[in-house]
Amino acid sequence: MADPRLSDHGKPVFWSAHEATAVLILAELPLGFTSTAQLPKPSAERVAEDGHHRLIHDPPTQLWLLDDRDADNGLGVLIPLDEMLPDRIAAAMAFWRRTRGLGDTATTSPTPHRRTRLILGLRALDGRAEDASYREIASALFGPENVPAGRAWKTHDLRSRTLRLVADATALMRGGYRKLLR
Repeated sequence: MADPRLSDHGKPVFWSAHEATAVLILAELPLGFTSTAQLPKPSAERVAEDGHHRLIHDPPTQLWLLDDRDADNGLGVLIPLDEMLPDRIAAAMAFWRRTRGLGDTATTSPTPHRRTRLILGLRALDGRAEDASYREIASALFGPENVPAGRAWKTHDLRSRTLRLVADATALMRGGYRKLLR
């Protein structure tokens, strides 16, 4: 499997912390706080106007140091109080656990049910893009033998499911994929 932090050309990819909750924002700790944590050696680095960006190979993580240097008092994770707070905390905890050899208890992969739903949604969206009717899409997704004929279609569960799949996939297409990536 290809490394998601590398482009098709093998160059490192640095994500924006505004869009990717897995990017850990690090800042120098206030006086009185200390940290003994040592950052793993980076596999790639980028110095920018907003700080120092590093890709860590093991565990695979992107770090954004607000200063260009490692802090004298140690580093802490800066977590914005935004709608992505739980995901940012989970990313920080996963990094903390893995750097201490405790393993990662959380997974960021979609569940099998969610993955199946995403696949069905993309197929449904492709059908709508080709001007297929909802009945035709339902037949393609769930089998023609499961799609009722006539008036029964209007109140059937598969019609509602198909409408939701198309609506959800359309929302993803219009920018909602960012939420999925988070």
